[in-house]
Amino acid sequence: ASNSCAYDSYSTDASEVCCEGDYHSMFTFSTDGWPTTDIRKFCQDRPIGTLCGVTDAICASSACVEGACAEAKRSIGESCTFDNSCSTNKCGYNSYSTDAS
Repeated sequence: ASNSCAYDSYSTDASEVCCEGDYHSMFTFSTDGWPTTDIRKFCQDRPIGTLCGVTDAICASSACVEGACAEAKRSIGESCTFDNSCSTNKCGYNSYSTDAS
């Protein structure tokens, strides 16, 4: 165990807790709602559903998908908002059209 105090999820409303294991340090921005722009510590090995921003290192599954820990990254053809949500690390439109998803 790391014997460290860190946030239990990637949320400005999260509490700092004693981590069961290691933690991951990340830069957070006041423009995203954090009190200051600073480096913050987040507990690792978090369960499915834990808010993770876009950082796989927080999740036990190593899969942060659309802001929450998931079982796995999204496959080719599945909808996405962030590159990090995809198994290919590339999120984009499926065609050149104003109606594309």
